[in-house]
Amino acid sequence: MKSRLALLALTASLSIAVALPASAAGKTDSDELRLALLDAHVGEPVDHARFQRAAHSYEVLGPRNVLIWETPSRAWLVDLRSSAACRHLDRGFVIGIDTVTESINVRNSYIVAPGGVSCRVEGLRRVDVQAWKAAKREAGIRA
Repeated sequence: MKSRLALLALTASLSIAVALPASAAGKTDSDELRLALLDAHVGEPVDHARFQRAAHSYEVLGPRNVLIWETPSRAWLVDLRSSAACRHLDRGFVIGIDTVTESINVRNSYIVAPGGVSCRVEGLRRVDVQAWKAAKREAGIRA
């Protein structure tokens, strides 16, 4: 576990060094760096997460990733199965979590967008929010 975290930190550091000069080029570069930093600050994959209340908010990070904020200080990175439908997820969509219980799981959960777009949940990892925010500050990312 420690060696994996060290490897992720090294990867994130290299990503920052390579991407920082390019980040001013456009929002896409910043989004990619933000996602790389996020990916470096997530825990091991889990099968499910049970929410105590409705999700606080969410962010669509791309066609394969949604960040679900359970609370302002607790977040989950949801990996979606690659599909043609999911590439149309957009930050402007209001999405829902289609599950049988008050949880997300990798066996039968979907992210649902307007128009019936359903994207199957393929992975779920808890975010170390404090470490991720610190890494973003160091990289000069405000959002």
